[in-house]
Amino acid sequence: MEARLEEHLDRFGLALVNDKHKYRKVVAKKIIKKGTTVITSRPLCNPIIFPTHRSQHCETCFRAKGSIGPHGGEPHDLERCSVCKKRYYCNRACFTTAWRGWHRWICPDKDMENLDYEMLKMVAIAIERLRNGSIASGTSTTTPTGAHSEEDEPLELTEYVFSTLMGHEAVSDPTQLSKYREIATSVRDQLIKSKHPFKSPHSQGAPPSIQELVQYLCRFHCNNFSIHDAQLFTMAEGTFPVGALFNHSCRPNAIVMYEAQTQIVRALEDISPGQEVCTSYVDNGVQRKERRQLLAEKYYFHCMCPRCEEEEEEPMDAAKQDSQASLLLSSSSPATKSSKWTGFRILDELIEGDQDGPKDGKIDGEWLTRQFEPIVLPNARSLQTLGPEIQSPGLITRASFTSYLIHSIVPLIQTEAPEALYQERLFKIYRELRTTPHASPKPFTTTVMTHATSFFNTCLEDGASWGLASKIGMFVLAQYLMIYPRHHPLVGLHCFTLAKSLWNDVDGGISSVRLAHEVLLLARRILRVSHGVTGQNAGLVLEVEQFMKTVETELG
Repeated sequence: MEARLEEHLDRFGLALVNDKHKYRKVVAKKIIKKGTTVITSRPLCNPIIFPTHRSQHCETCFRAKGSIGPHGGEPHDLERCSVCKKRYYCNRACFTTAWRGWHRWICPDKDMENLDYEMLKMVAIAIERLRNGSIASGTSTTTPTGAHSEEDEPLELTEYVFSTLMGHEAVSDPTQLSKYREIATSVRDQLIKSKHPFKSPHSQGAPPSIQELVQYLCRFHCNNFSIHDAQLFTMAEGTFPVGALFNHSCRPNAIVMYEAQTQIVRALEDISPGQEVCTSYVDNGVQRKERRQLLAEKYYFHCMCPRCEEEEEEPMDAAKQDSQASLLLSSSSPATKSSKWTGFRILDELIEGDQDGPKDGKIDGEWLTRQFEPIVLPNARSLQTLGPEIQSPGLITRASFTSYLIHSIVPLIQTEAPEALYQERLFKIYRELRTTPHASPKPFTTTVMTHATSFFNTCLEDGASWGLASKIGMFVLAQYLMIYPRHHPLVGLHCFTLAKSLWNDVDGGISSVRLAHEVLLLARRILRVSHGVTGQNAGLVLEVEQFMKTVETELG
């Protein structure tokens, strides 16, 4: 089966190689262009829709309630299971697929509200049906239409890759393991008592042992994915073993997206032969200490990516990674040492800090308005071409920071500058921001970004001042461009929202309309990379283009 995995990855121009520091890693065997699919991955079992979202999505194909198909027609409706009254389906075909694949085992189970319990039961059902021959070769276990086909990734391969994933049982919290044993015992008892035991013409088997079920839970805990829609709203969880082969980086060169129940790993930048392909397990906008804490708690490793590396430390092997992760979890002391950082490592020095607000500590709309009102929106033409480097301001305020970042970075994206040139300009900006005096509170911390994003959304909902909302949105865009990869979907989605705010700003006149068009061009360029130009996610790109036509009509 190992040879089969090697062959499967080779079809996508990838190789899985051993690494003494990371256990193993996925590297490119050919040039992978930005915006192209690195690989697709199928779920080991049907993903778990969160209880709050069940009535809005078909459990089998994930189609949303009220959605309209690609060829038009009436808004889509859902019907719920008449027995459990908790799961919803498009039609009889989707329900039949669910019933034969998993729903008959979970329908009467009242414990299915616990996500760990539900995922473990679903994984056990999928693996045991495969082992017992209940799932015939070529049979889909998920959607009747739009499913990940066996030709793309055989379920036997999916199960094998899952068996090779690390569960870190040796360093797991004993309390957590005890909880897992309780869940495993309950799941096994329920499967034994089921009206539909594991049977097939080829074999007849009992559910896995408690020890094996605990191993499943540990692997799931360290390798599960949150499934989101094209707008990045999370609505389910799933186990995608092939997708879990990719290591983490706080500065990833690939992004994980979803179309129905298929996971798509897409390149954010051109990836060279021999270069590791990395996704991100956490939000890149979180400060370094918090990121490392999250990674240690869930994935049991001490991050040493370009944004986290420490000059004083030797690279650690897998055993030391586990040890360091355990130490990090039990220590409240800072994990960093003072040093003269370079490159992306400077970024986290810049965004650290929790100070924001006036001296009396009260942050309200009036105070925030005074902070963002001085921002001057850029001229649309200044963002279209790559000119000479912008000189950093003498004092970094929210207004000067916004102007400096937007004029320095946006033209590089609009002109599709090479990644090397983009990074060179970005590193120069980091150095300038570190050495230039700045106003108090520091205007570019993640704390300030959080408050700005919240106030931006408040202004959009209120609709009283589109001009102010646009200024705040431009500031947020500047921070996103400083922190996230330039083709990150969050950046593209924010550009789309910002363009709508600019277009609604009637007081800004034709200048706001022109700027809205330029920001839409930026949104389209980014989203074509992150969402693709074909498939379900490309529908968002079409929305941007349709709005762009409206703006262009107004511009004449």
